[in-house]
Amino acid sequence: MSENYSISPSGEKFPLPKPEEYKAEYESLEKRVAEERAKNREIVVVMGVGFVGAVMAAIVADTVDKDGKPSKFVIGMQRPSVRSFWKIPMLNRGV
Repeated sequence: MSENYSISPSGEKFPLPKPEEYKAEYESLEKRVAEERAKNREIVVVMGVGFVGAVMAAIVADTVDKDGKPSKFVIGMQRPSVRSFWKIPMLNRGV
């Protein structure tokens, strides 16, 4: 197994983020959080998107206010390890 990739159970390889990519990712996330706060949404961070974390993130993301509008913005985080990083790109695909 390459140390530069995280491999999903189906065998698909996902490159691990490089340290030089962190700043751009943070800035993108910071912008998105500001947009969501402007909509009066609560920001919720779920650390670890395994069996329990992914379900909790989905449940919280489905929360609506009294008018039926989304009230939470959920950020799912997974450490960039060879063993588990593949979960992030798969979730971003909606899988």
